[in-house]
Amino acid sequence: MHPRHHDSPDVLQAVYHCPPGELTSHRLRYQRLCALFESMFPGIRPETIVRAPGRVNLIGEHTDYNGYPVLPMAIDRDFVFAIAARPGRKIEICNEDPLFEKRAFDASYPIVPFSQGDWGNYVKAAVHGILEAGLVDREKAVGFNAVVGGTIPESAGLSSSSALVVGSALAFLAANKTSVDYRLLADLLARAERYVGSEGGGMDQAVSLLAEAGNAVKIDFFPLQTTPTPLPENLNFVVCNSLIRAPKSESVRYAYNRRVIECRLASALLSKAVAQKTGRRIAAARLADASSGRLGIEGATMDEIAREGIGIAPLSLKEVAQRLGTETETVEQKYCRLRDGSVLKEPTDGFQVWKRYRHVITEAARVDQAVRALAEGAIHEVGKLMNQSHASCRDDYEISCPELEALVSIARDHGALGARLTGAGFGGCTVNAVPSGMMDEFVSGVTRDYYHGYVKRENGKNFTPYRELRDVLFPCRASMGAGTWQTAELMR
Repeated sequence: MHPRHHDSPDVLQAVYHCPPGELTSHRLRYQRLCALFESMFPGIRPETIVRAPGRVNLIGEHTDYNGYPVLPMAIDRDFVFAIAARPGRKIEICNEDPLFEKRAFDASYPIVPFSQGDWGNYVKAAVHGILEAGLVDREKAVGFNAVVGGTIPESAGLSSSSALVVGSALAFLAANKTSVDYRLLADLLARAERYVGSEGGGMDQAVSLLAEAGNAVKIDFFPLQTTPTPLPENLNFVVCNSLIRAPKSESVRYAYNRRVIECRLASALLSKAVAQKTGRRIAAARLADASSGRLGIEGATMDEIAREGIGIAPLSLKEVAQRLGTETETVEQKYCRLRDGSVLKEPTDGFQVWKRYRHVITEAARVDQAVRALAEGAIHEVGKLMNQSHASCRDDYEISCPELEALVSIARDHGALGARLTGAGFGGCTVNAVPSGMMDEFVSGVTRDYYHGYVKRENGKNFTPYRELRDVLFPCRASMGAGTWQTAELMR
């Protein structure tokens, strides 16, 4: 899994898996970035092109950090870098979007972050992570000049941040003439992204690097494994942006962290219940470690053990401690500690451990069912599973919002077989399974009823402005994963 090269007569067609008529716009974009590079760095030509795609998760929400599989696909929205190595350690990177100012820093470990929220920290995260892992010699590292342009909507749940980290990593590796196995890199970059204060489960980096054109990819974790899943030709996956940003605000960060902690508590309670019921001592770090398949326990028996061990009512910290046979302070320190060292404040309505557990277990099962349905071309079954996933995200994981609910309902009214929130939730986008013959009705109906209807009626809400409809409602082609090319190879 090294930087991709192709014998295809048109590399861009292989990358984007698109009809020939769409190639011109892609080629013009790459040419524009190369021209911008030459204007920003006079006298230097870009040697290398790097591309890293965003993704849409078809099904499998909040399962990755619990050790269960996901089913995303890389999309034809991406970051493209035009780069050239330079003497010394300095990295200078210009963004095609003038809202993001030029950033410069030295590739000298350790790398101190810019201020919180700065876009340059995603570039630094990649370089810092590679140097930390020793993939590039810290004493011999060289920097690069780069111009980057992106087409992935920001704060929309389509993994723009991870795509930027992946692209930056490949740019740094290319400048240092270093090739790394993409599976190894996916694991490394999942950890490296903690540099910016976020810690996902590894899905975003893996799909950006390892996707295959025309396929979704089932990703299993611990160890990382990817399985291409062909997509039916008569089914389109369409992204619709709710226009509600999925921000990393304090309240949303608390809500996200709370769910991570609730899953940790579920793992601990499940471990205790399995030990009491079977006499087998386990210490499940993640919910998948205590799955019926991994433990060789029948599914119905495992459900009964979980129900007894966790209980269906919300739990206070004291009640969790009692069930685990330990002290409240021990539970706080062992299970409720966040990455920054602080302890998550106990929620006033109690930890919703059972509901979070039920979502993760049923969602993991839906991933396997969706893989089979896609392989069989059973598009109505795919839609049904997506609808069940959304209901579980809304009711058990509680990560939906009124705007997402409106958008999902409208999508189903206009031909979507399945419609669900995608990404972390609390805003962002939906993904919709639309039969090919319903595309025109779907686009016109959702445009009229959501973007020109609901959004205008609810104009007091903080909707994100947009320039063109195609920026917020668009079908996705399952594109190839990230790659590195010599500029001449790609532009011929």
